[in-house]
Amino acid sequence: MNCPKCGTAELKAITIDGVEVDQCATCSGLWFDRRELGDLLNRNTQRVGEILGGEDEQGKDYYRGKCPRDGQDMLRVRSSRNRDVTLDACHVCQGIWLDGGEFERIKKVRPKISLGDLV
Repeated sequence: MNCPKCGTAELKAITIDGVEVDQCATCSGLWFDRRELGDLLNRNTQRVGEILGGEDEQGKDYYRGKCPRDGQDMLRVRSSRNRDVTLDACHVCQGIWLDGGEFERIKKVRPKISLGDLV
């Protein structure tokens, strides 16, 4: 799968506490297949060092890109409960993309956050 923000960079699979996520080596963005983000956040795992870091590249935060799984245009979804959280979501496969640094911001602001508190 290719990164929806960089376009050509290939996503690398990383397994954290039994949850496999895909990360872009170029922009540090993260792809979560259906339920993976919720599974990881609800576990309150401390083993997330591999997927922390990265920064939103200027101008790419507003570019929603195409789903790396099925090529559909992704939707920008802003949380009604936490206005600092904006996700890129695929309406077909229900995967979620977080730009580089977004996962770290979520965990720092609310370290014990559950998926229900995000969306």
